Amino acid sequence: MEDALDKIKSQAGPCGIVCGSCPLGSGTVAETAARTKKHIVDCQIPMWSPFVPGGEVIDWTAMDRGLDWMAKYACCAGCENGGGPPDCTIRICARERGYELCSFCSDLDSCTKFEWLKEHGSVLKEKLKENRGLFKVEYIKKMMAQMP
Repeated sequence: MEDALDKIKSQAGPCGIVCGSCPLGSGTVAETAARTKKHIVDCQIPMWSPFVPGGEVIDWTAMDRGLDWMAKYACCAGCENGGGPPDCTIRICARERGYELCSFCSDLDSCTKFEWLKEHGSVLKEKLKENRGLFKVEYIKKMMAQMP
């Protein structure tokens, strides 16, 4: 997890997501998948699961493949390093307009590009509005200081 965190700790997407606080960017999801797989093996859960209600229908081979996939691929390099959804409308728009953060955009208040992030998008947009004028380094520092 430290390797993943080192690669993205000074990054924030134009949307305001601070990569170090994201479970995909920090490597938390990948690490958790690997640990979960280890616990399943160590505790021999597939062996005794058929004796617990509903345990007989679990496809442990598929579970194992899914956890392997997450441990390897459920991590994000951050927007600056080619991570995140390739078709992210927020990132595409920010690059076209030359903004590191959407907080510098005069159209932020009426922007609809955050809608695909649902409630999280609304929260991000508000954070960006509250922090207009902060450069990315300052924004990241401020947001990380607010993290528990």
